[in-house]
Amino acid sequence: MLDTKTLPMVVLLLFYHGIESPYPYSLCWLDCFADPKLVRQLYASAFPLIDVTVMPDDEIMQHRRMALLELIQKHIRQRDLMGLVEQMACLLSSGYANDRQIKGLFNYILQTGDAVRFNDFIDGVAERSPKHKESLMTIAERLRQEGTIQSLAYSQNNA
Repeated sequence: MLDTKTLPMVVLLLFYHGIESPYPYSLCWLDCFADPKLVRQLYASAFPLIDVTVMPDDEIMQHRRMALLELIQKHIRQRDLMGLVEQMACLLSSGYANDRQIKGLFNYILQTGDAVRFNDFIDGVAERSPKHKESLMTIAERLRQEGTIQSLAYSQNNA
């Protein structure tokens, strides 16, 4: 998140080292698009907003490939994600996400979320998602090992 409420100025630069000299094309970057008029219109008006914070979960569940990400983005700051276990399992069983995306999603939840019962959450989703159970349990086991290592390190430092 930016510290300010406004975006910084972005200056476009084009470094050219082509065969023709001098640079033979338009210097207006909008002219590089197939439909410059449409692009000008798009960039000169308010941008489309997708605000998942006000979107009902049932609507998010219909978004196929984006649903997992949208659902987690909406609820990432909740202290208890256990209320999402059934929805997550349902979305995982739909087959729209591959293993790499799922691992990335759960790593994101771990690093960004406030879930106090993350292990319970991942176990709950794994139990309800037979197809992904093995990879989710691998993530859960890795987290348990990291927790054990951190606990041992803490104990040794405070002994």
